[in-house]
Amino acid sequence: MTLLLVIVLLGLTLVFYMIYNAFHDKVSYNMISDKRLPESFNNFHIFFITDIHRRKIDDQTIQSIKDEIDVVVIGGDLTENGVPLKRTQDNIQKLKKWNAPIFFVWGNNDYEGFPVRFTNLLINEGVTILANKEEIIERNQEKIRFVGLDYSLFRPVNFTKFVHRNNELFTILLVHSPQTFEEELTDDEKNMVEFVLAGHTHGGQIRFFNFGPYEKGGLKKVRNTNLLVSEGYGYSLVPLRLETSAECHVITLKSN
Repeated sequence: MTLLLVIVLLGLTLVFYMIYNAFHDKVSYNMISDKRLPESFNNFHIFFITDIHRRKIDDQTIQSIKDEIDVVVIGGDLTENGVPLKRTQDNIQKLKKWNAPIFFVWGNNDYEGFPVRFTNLLINEGVTILANKEEIIERNQEKIRFVGLDYSLFRPVNFTKFVHRNNELFTILLVHSPQTFEEELTDDEKNMVEFVLAGHTHGGQIRFFNFGPYEKGGLKKVRNTNLLVSEGYGYSLVPLRLETSAECHVITLKSN
């Protein structure tokens, strides 16, 4: 009986700890140094958040960020089926704190529910949808570009249209799933990209002794390209996390 009670208490403790992790925000600060970055974009700051799903963005998390953000990137799964449109609108408005451009790429869950109403909300809130599109930012006559690819299970990846256009520009690729970059782009296309932002996997969300259904999130090199895979801000199915973080990112670009 005592052993059973201990097991039950340990199990409940683990569950409460996993719930805590699912809602305990972490702001990850990442620095990307690349000599290919134009000097005018040295110390350029990107706020990156992905896989919000059902969550409400915590005001304290946003207020804790003291850096001046130049661009906000939403990496998909901003919503999912059953999430009130008003909650999604509130989340977008919280990301307007910095008066910076907001770029969005579609995730698989964004297509659930009422995608037309969701699309209209993004447009009305001034969010730039990068669905197989690019957006160029200029400073002091120097430029970088953000290229967004649609979620490939729903619309075909079409990176080739960008390969011979503005290919001299420092390119930041936005994809919902890292698989889009790692498996669906050719080696030549990968070489056209300096930095990739992705999410989707939640870092596995629930891991045991570092084993999970997906690779843990983080920054890594793929050929000559920096790839940042976020563990995401929200959760899938159940509000539980173990050995992963509910995270968003402040990314500083350096032209060393």
